[in-house]
Amino acid sequence: MRNGGAVLLDFDHTLFDTDRFFWIDIRAAFIQFGIDGGRWEESYARVWPDGYSLEKHLDYLTRQGQVTVSVKTAIQQVLRASFADLRSYLFADVEPFLSRLQAAKIPCFLLSFGDASWQEYKVHGAGLAHFFEDVFYTPKVQAKVEVVEKVVGRFGRIAVVDNDPRELDLIKARHPEIETFWITRVPRDALESVDSETRERFREARAYATLLAEFPHHRCHTLSEVTL
Repeated sequence: MRNGGAVLLDFDHTLFDTDRFFWIDIRAAFIQFGIDGGRWEESYARVWPDGYSLEKHLDYLTRQGQVTVSVKTAIQQVLRASFADLRSYLFADVEPFLSRLQAAKIPCFLLSFGDASWQEYKVHGAGLAHFFEDVFYTPKVQAKVEVVEKVVGRFGRIAVVDNDPRELDLIKARHPEIETFWITRVPRDALESVDSETRERFREARAYATLLAEFPHHRCHTLSEVTL
């Protein structure tokens, strides 16, 4: 076991502005091809539980006859061209925080829910892969604690940062010694906003921020508040 500490980080809504990337920009790209918001949301809901990826989403739409093979190919080309470089979707404090950990020789691990190929595409597109000692993807909802089990015995101290308190609750239940940080990237005034555009801008992040936690976690809005 290393005597030092390690940090385990979630990706979506923690390091990466997933709402702006997915619910605003990716959805807009689909709308260009005549896939309206209703069909988009219904098909997303069908695909998400098994670990989302754009390929799975497009395959589902094609199987349902809502997208032809030629249109699917055209969408893939547009997405590859428009979303190759994803660094602009990182929150402003991400690279400085990871650089500080790297300079201090504090091991950092990425722990993310989703289809492995889809999550890997985002991580590499955002230029973050080189910051992590290892990257773990799990396609099962609320299964991050199983990945934490692989790391917990290797370090004297561990901090886990996630935007989903349910994941943190499961981790805290098994390992109360772990420092858990519940991060919310939604501006405080947007949490209570009734404006439809604001609610859509922070669609998923707002939902996570208003969940109830079973265990106490450090609440934070930036990575500068994370300590080990």
